[in-house]
Amino acid sequence: MRKYLVLLVILSLLLTMPGTLSAFAQQEPAATGTAQPETIGLTLKQAVDLALIHSESVQKAEKEIDRTWDLREESNEKIDYVPAQTAGNPELEITWSKLLAADLTWRMSSRELTVEQDKVALGTCQKYWAIISGLDKVNAAQDAVTKAQWDLRIGRATFVVGIISQPALLAIQAQASQADASLTTAKNKLDNAYMSFDQLIGASTTERPVLSDTLNYVPLSVDNLDNEVGRIVSKSPSVWLAQESVKLQSYYKDMIMYTGEYRPYEVRKIEVEQAELDASSAKKIMKEITYSLYYNVKTLEETQTALQDSIKAAEENLRVSKLKFDLGMVTSADVAAAQATLSDLKQKNLQTISQHAYLKLAFEKPWAHVSLSTSG
Repeated sequence: MRKYLVLLVILSLLLTMPGTLSAFAQQEPAATGTAQPETIGLTLKQAVDLALIHSESVQKAEKEIDRTWDLREESNEKIDYVPAQTAGNPELEITWSKLLAADLTWRMSSRELTVEQDKVALGTCQKYWAIISGLDKVNAAQDAVTKAQWDLRIGRATFVVGIISQPALLAIQAQASQADASLTTAKNKLDNAYMSFDQLIGASTTERPVLSDTLNYVPLSVDNLDNEVGRIVSKSPSVWLAQESVKLQSYYKDMIMYTGEYRPYEVRKIEVEQAELDASSAKKIMKEITYSLYYNVKTLEETQTALQDSIKAAEENLRVSKLKFDLGMVTSADVAAAQATLSDLKQKNLQTISQHAYLKLAFEKPWAHVSLSTSG
């Protein structure tokens, strides 16, 4: 009999507390007779285009092409003809070596522009998706606060009738405070994500652009990993530069006085061998990075599969909880707990999809990922 009396007391306390209406019923939008104006959002492609326009690093790289071309032309004007034999002529060797170096620098500047453009595009995708993920994280944090508030109400009610101790109540209060703090943190991170994105696209840092594109999960498909990695590495600007440096040193090997002083043949030969080792090292490093990105993508795909199964179970649990609530078998607190669990899983899933989408792009252009990581 005492057990039933205690339950009746708890129920009466809960019913007399403010805000005991179902949080889910309160979230239903009020019906209006006026149609809401359609909001035109910013697509990911539009964001990338704006970021490229406003990027100082891209603008600088474009100017670098012009600068290195002028230097190349200045060196070229000092060469009246392409010499068949330069060995032993210090003035001609020095002039010719400067032209070769200036030409390589100019050709590399075009590839450096591509690196900057790829880096900006990759960074824009990352910041665009960070906002989408941030919005979902705020929603999940809000659901966690709702659950914590119900837990606190129940905790206070059960403490009043002596079911739980004061330390237990204090622990519940601490969890509610932590939920509030997590919501504040999520909102602050979202504000920061907007600010960073606004700066990237040249907008005011107070703007909150509506993003129209969504994150879609598409697994990475590679028919032959070794061939695909080889194809990607062959396009790497750093690998290209290392290979071109071997050619440059090969030209220098046939010149005795190209630095302005005599250089023994063995020294010039070793310098070629060193350039070849640098080229081999650059290729190995880029291969390692590319393989690593691929396996990171595949790891996230396994994680995403597991999260999908958990989400399905959580959705079913929420559906059953709502049915039980309608039948009076569970309380709003139980429904809030089920909703919070589902929201948290969905947020983690969206975060995984965001990371997966980024790493897929990074796998295609690992040099952009390296440049972005270094600058970041």
